[in-house]
Amino acid sequence: MTSPSLLRGALIGCGFFAQNHLHAWREIDGVQLVAACDRDAGKARKASADFDIPRVYADAADLFANEQLDFVDIVTTMPSHRELVELAARHRVPTIVQKPFAPTWADCLAMVEACRRAAVPLMVHENFRFQTPMLALQRVLLSGAIGTPTFGRVSFRTGYDVYANQPYLAQEERFILLDLGIHVLHLAISGSANGAGGTVLKNNDRTILRTAYQIL
Repeated sequence: MTSPSLLRGALIGCGFFAQNHLHAWREIDGVQLVAACDRDAGKARKASADFDIPRVYADAADLFANEQLDFVDIVTTMPSHRELVELAARHRVPTIVQKPFAPTWADCLAMVEACRRAAVPLMVHENFRFQTPMLALQRVLLSGAIGTPTFGRVSFRTGYDVYANQPYLAQEERFILLDLGIHVLHLAISGSANGAGGTVLKNNDRTILRTAYQIL
């Protein structure tokens, strides 16, 4: 039986990348995933069995209709994000969404507005800036050890076959830039004076983000 003190969450999307989320939620005290949902019911059942998640759904509407949730973690591919976020907002459930956030800027704005109207938090999952070396870099920048940075370059190379487990990326118009390009952009922001300081983005930063999104 779930303790009243536990945050009750659900995970939508039980594919390749969701495994990272499932392991992470299991390691966090005070949180319990009470439901797993995937259009492929077999994947949801496997997540349920592997991570002791009590209930399984193949339809997100059924999930929200039957569960009392404190949050939902959406780990599906981005074409489905807007529909699922707006569904969560209608049920007033705080939402975490795997990046890339959405295929278009208009979809991004629509999701933000839906959650703003519902007065629920909307968060986009991005993990690179919280990796140990990246946190160490941010501490150095904040310490002033190198003075005030005026120029920086962020690059990323990997021999990992990203398409083997995420083949849909090979069909995307913006290819792997859509996936890894977001990591690089976010690292650049987090390493800047604004980002490293954890302050709210200013108007000019939002303009930069929109321009970068359109380029990616």
